[in-house]
Parts: sequence; C-alpha cells; structure tokens
Amino acid sequence: MRKISILICLIASVVVVRAQDAKSFYKNRVSVAGELTSEYTWQLDFSYHYMLSSYLGIGASAGMWRQFSVEGVPEGEGWRIADEYKEIGNIYLRPSLLIISPALMKFSDSELKLFMEPGFMMNIPYCMVHIYMLNPFGIKAYEKKVSTNKGKWYAFDCKTGFSLNLENLSFSLGYQISTLDVYSMRRELVYDNKRFDEFYPKKKTLHGGFLSISVFF
Repeated sequence: MRKISILICLIASVVVVRAQDAKSFYKNRVSVAGELTSEYTWQLDFSYHYMLSSYLGIGASAGMWRQFSVEGVPEGEGWRIADEYKEIGNIYLRPSLLIISPALMKFSDSELKLFMEPGFMMNIPYCMVHIYMLNPFGIKAYEKKVSTNKGKWYAFDCKTGFSLNLENLSFSLGYQISTLDVYSMRRELVYDNKRFDEFYPKKKTLHGGFLSISVFF
C-alpha cells in the first residue's frame, strides 16, 4: 500500500498540472459498480464525486458486500453457527479520490482513459450472530446470540482500470486491491471458550475485479 500511495501522489501531481489547461467539464459524477473478490464476496456500491477538474474528483460511495461461498464454519460440542449467519456481509461508507488520465486513445466520439481511485472503506463496527444449540441427536433445540464490537472495521484500498467515455457516460472495467479482512469482526467472537478465529482462514490481501457505469452532469 505504501508503493501505491507514492504512485498516487505522482499521478495526482501530473493531473493538477494538466488540469490548469482544462476547458469546461462536468462537475458531478454518479456511478454504480458491481464487483467479485478473491474472498468469495460480491460487492455493490453507489458513488458520487465532485470533479475539481476534468482529471481530479473527490467524493464517497455507499454499498454492501456479502460472501457467496463459505470458508470455515464455527461449531463445537452441542452447538454450531446458525445457517443464515454462515456467510459474512457488511455495509460500508468509502470516501475516495478519483484521478482520471487524459485520453489515451480516441474512437470517433469516444475516449479511452486510465483511472485510479484510492479509498478508505469504513464498515459497521459491530457483529452479531445466532448460535444453534443442538440436542443429543444434532437437531436444533434453541438459539443464542453472541456479539462483539472488536476487530478491524476499516480498510485502505485502491481501484484502477480503464474507462470508455461517451459524451457524459463512462463504462469502466478495473481491478481492486484492499487490506479488508472480511473475517475481521467474526474472529473476535467467542463461544464455549472457542474463538471463531480458529475456524476461519488466515488474513489475505483482497483482490477484486469490477464493472461500473457512470454519468457526468
């Protein structure tokens, strides 16, 4: 992430210089994006950026992510995590900086550009799950709740990719790298002297691919 921060500073410096020569431009950008990640999650968010120039914007997005595949199920003698809580999810707010390059290529009325969007993802800092208490036959008898407000609820990330601009529309395809640990809050849960961390995989760098559509106005 340190190397990415240095690269962002260098690109931003170039963008500011180029922005001095920019003509009229759309000052608002609204986007919707969908993403799949290496931690078996899908992600959907809506964002707004105020464009300080044709090449630089500042704003935020709000969205949600959720696992579509389970990797690790907390359970013990006479209990297991409830089925509807096996997949992990959260909602978030993500302030970000948007850096857009000048046109790399032009196709009739469209332009191909490179973009970078470093951000700071803030998830809800609370986690609660239900536990099935099982009878001697392994059948659910009743439920209990366990919760925590510990764990790392924030992450730094950076999106980068290519966008195809058509007048005030933009279609983007890109890649994201993030420090987000989707199991962070769950790792701190404890039941029957078992910390849930022992059931989940070790923390990994999160990678993702996304598609988005944006409107400038």
